[in-house]
Amino acid sequence: MSKGYTAIQIGESTIKMVQVSDGKAVKTVLEATPDNLVRDGHILSFEALAEILKSMARDNQMRNRNAVVVLPLENCYLRRTSMPYMTVDQLKLNLPYEFRDYIHADREDYFYDYAVVGQETDEAGEMKSLDLLIAAVKNELIEKYMKILTFAGFKLKIALPDACAFRNIIRQYEENNEEHPAAYCIVDLGHSSIRVHLYNGSVYETTRVIEYGGVTLDSLIAEEMDVDVHIASSYKVKNYNQVQELEACKEIYDKMIVELFRSINFYNYNNPDSELKDIYFCGGLAKITPFMDMVRSALEVRCHTIGELMEEAEQDDTLELICAAIGATLQ
Repeated sequence: MSKGYTAIQIGESTIKMVQVSDGKAVKTVLEATPDNLVRDGHILSFEALAEILKSMARDNQMRNRNAVVVLPLENCYLRRTSMPYMTVDQLKLNLPYEFRDYIHADREDYFYDYAVVGQETDEAGEMKSLDLLIAAVKNELIEKYMKILTFAGFKLKIALPDACAFRNIIRQYEENNEEHPAAYCIVDLGHSSIRVHLYNGSVYETTRVIEYGGVTLDSLIAEEMDVDVHIASSYKVKNYNQVQELEACKEIYDKMIVELFRSINFYNYNNPDSELKDIYFCGGLAKITPFMDMVRSALEVRCHTIGELMEEAEQDDTLELICAAIGATLQ
């Protein structure tokens, strides 16, 4: 398979299209997501999205047609489980039953996949059980992506959850560095929410969602400055008239930090052997200096940017925004 891909991630505030070769972004295109195209991670109009992707690819000469799509966790199920050792065919047959508490539709309506992340043997050295990361996504969703990508001139090669894209970044970092953390927390400071992804080594554990995000600040700034929310968003990004330092914004920063602290403590409480000491930040709010300064002062862990895990990537101004897209191409 070619080492070059075009990675696509559809966010509620930004559509990202990144041409990646050997883990490096060679061309990046970011466009604002039109209003009412995406809500709570779900695409409301695939027809409109198809036209946008086609225009982005054409206008920016995105020549690599092998597409990788990053799926938000709202679009799929992702969980850890342990199963008795069995063959590949037996695993494929039994995977749907591992989602019986989550999926109540017909098993044929979903596509299932897995990765072996650990194994247990008995005293004789015979395989006893498998530790798995398993995923499920609606066939209908994959078919829609295939259709719109074909319309835009692409061929869908890979679709995976964002948490797995970050896992790929960690895995590559550990392959290139003998000395590395034993556990990782990647905090995606997104538009509609903050996602706290937790990993034991490069093995995904869980995700906690905090219901604050960039849109929270946009609404607050819009009210404080008496402007439209879109203008408020540009004020936030550019720090126009030091809006990032408004007392009202600092109050929101405090609330975000409290929820971050709770998420980390809850994980450590449930995993008393965890050696989590490092947090890596990405997403739009990672560029808000007053917020990040408060985070570093408040949290009792080492705080990093996601770029510190991405030695192969070009360290440009958009890396915090496109890191998941790059990570998805490492699958």
